Amino acid sequence: MNFEEARAQFPVLERLAYLNAGSMGPLATPTVEAMAARERSDLERGRGGKPYIEEMLALREDARTALAGVVHVEPAKVALTASTTEGCNIVVAGLDLGPDDEVVTTDSEHFGLLGPLRASGAHVRIARIRDRPPEDALDLLLAEVSERTRLIALSHVSWLTGNLLPIEELQEQTEPPMLVDGAQSAGAIPVEAARYDYFTISGQK
Repeated sequence: MNFEEARAQFPVLERLAYLNAGSMGPLATPTVEAMAARERSDLERGRGGKPYIEEMLALREDARTALAGVVHVEPAKVALTASTTEGCNIVVAGLDLGPDDEVVTTDSEHFGLLGPLRASGAHVRIARIRDRPPEDALDLLLAEVSERTRLIALSHVSWLTGNLLPIEELQEQTEPPMLVDGAQSAGAIPVEAARYDYFTISGQK
């Protein structure tokens, strides 16, 4: 499929420059057709019983396998959640952080990541990278990492600037686990998520 064929699947683009793909992505014609077929099936067959449950479980595995292919991980490593924010919440809550712990992030993060970090009870150290040249980001992040750092949590691509953050270099030079918010990268640029401890993405994108 070439660019023109892909674009043609989104009728809204015939009339508008659609700029809200983050929170409310445009629907493609095949997507609407699949949704309508599912609703018609549910209407006529009902939504219960062993065959229905088995079909839902199979569809869930299909979705997990498809997502795994996008970020290059084993399907067994993919957890299906409602959103990137929920994924971040699951990771941070599971670490059982407290006031003696530190997490390192940046001043360019979405609230979907910052919210769970702030709610964790840990001390949040923020690398001020927003108004600095992109090449300074690595040193600014490294300066915030200490022996008390329990988690490094940051975006792969900043939702504010579009800058690619130095997540690979940062991982190579630090020891704490890393939570990468891949909402702006997965599906848009190549992603090798297997190397990171936690990588969250947005299905609607």
